[in-house]
Amino acid sequence: MLLRAFAAAVVFAVAGIGATCQTRRPDVTGSGDERIDEPVAKEGPASADAGSCTADGTGNVVLIDARSASPLSCVLVTISREQVGCGDDQPCEGVVIYRGRTDALGRASVHADPAAESLSAVAEGYVPSYRNAAPGGPAEIEMVPSDGFLLKFLDAEGNYLSRLAVTFRQGTGIIAQLRTNELADVFFASRTPFSGEPVVIEAEGYKAVTVSSSSDLGSDGHTVVLRR
Repeated sequence: MLLRAFAAAVVFAVAGIGATCQTRRPDVTGSGDERIDEPVAKEGPASADAGSCTADGTGNVVLIDARSASPLSCVLVTISREQVGCGDDQPCEGVVIYRGRTDALGRASVHADPAAESLSAVAEGYVPSYRNAAPGGPAEIEMVPSDGFLLKFLDAEGNYLSRLAVTFRQGTGIIAQLRTNELADVFFASRTPFSGEPVVIEAEGYKAVTVSSSSDLGSDGHTVVLRR
């Protein structure tokens, strides 16, 4: 049954999600996704206290927790630059350009131009997360937690729909009411919330969207596009 686990947990982590090819969104201030019907305590994977490391101002890439919309301070991370021009029959592994801790503001100094090169990042507690080259956009990599399922909400022009109240219905019943964070994300405790019976996603001012499986959630399996 669709979202039985989803309903029980109130509510994706599919390897390879977290690509931030959408480029238009507000600056991150960080408060996280919210349940409208009750508070949710949110804890990211273990990281050092921000006071135990410094912010020297030299980092050119920022790691952001996609659930809380807060910088990942003082965590061990490996950042790679994606190779280009690989043939279909050739392995195309990324080239490691940084391995170490982020600073107190979640920044890392990498020998790459984030505006022109695609990057990936790996850290404990997160699935491998990606950032496509984005000229003029913030040099951030959204790190997607590995213990749940993330949905990103965009409008038809690709703009982030931040702080948007969203209702999930199954039949005539409301399964969950959530609010997107500054990254336009909502997070579910269940790894497979979309399976079985359809779920209707509603937001004021937008047409309802019916989701029968993750295949209805964009090419990455995690994106909801809302239209007026």
